[in-house]
Amino acid sequence: MLLLRGLAAKRALAAVVALALVVALWSACRRSQGGGPAAAPSSSAAVVNRLAAVPDAGPAALRDVAIWSSAKEGQTEDLASLAAHEGAAGLIEAADEPTLRVTALRAMGYARGWAQLPYLATAASTSEDEEAKIALDAVIELATRPRRSEDVEDEAELREGCEKLGGLARDAARPRERRVVALRALRMMPCPRQELPSDLDAR
Repeated sequence: MLLLRGLAAKRALAAVVALALVVALWSACRRSQGGGPAAAPSSSAAVVNRLAAVPDAGPAALRDVAIWSSAKEGQTEDLASLAAHEGAAGLIEAADEPTLRVTALRAMGYARGWAQLPYLATAASTSEDEEAKIALDAVIELATRPRRSEDVEDEAELREGCEKLGGLARDAARPRERRVVALRALRMMPCPRQELPSDLDAR
């Protein structure tokens, strides 16, 4: 009789274990098929989930909308955060979109390296007055920052940007305000030596 009871208990335990395994496997299958509980929401509904984007998604689908929205106000901390998040290449790419262009230009003054300098110099020479001023302000921000170790990696971009700023400073047909700021930046940056205009007071 005791032997029979022991066998019955073992069979009941085995049945419970088997049932638990079935439930666990069913739950795992549901989660893998998207039937499990919804993922916890992001801290900000405006943040784009990069992992959820399709493989061929464009740059706009991968941007953190919350960071861009904060930086739009033009506060230094927010612009620096955006620059660190996007990098020079990301800011240049975003500047092609009209709604992001001004914010991207401002943030370029806080991005590491000199990769953005040619773009800023071109904007300072060819854009309308407001955007040109923003681009030149970013150039001044770059010129006054402490030198960093990665700056030497962008030697070609630094040279190109300096040449474009030099062309702007020497061009008497350009607005004087732009020329003065360009000359001031050139005197602060580690640019290769070039001919600078003598008819401007950039102090």
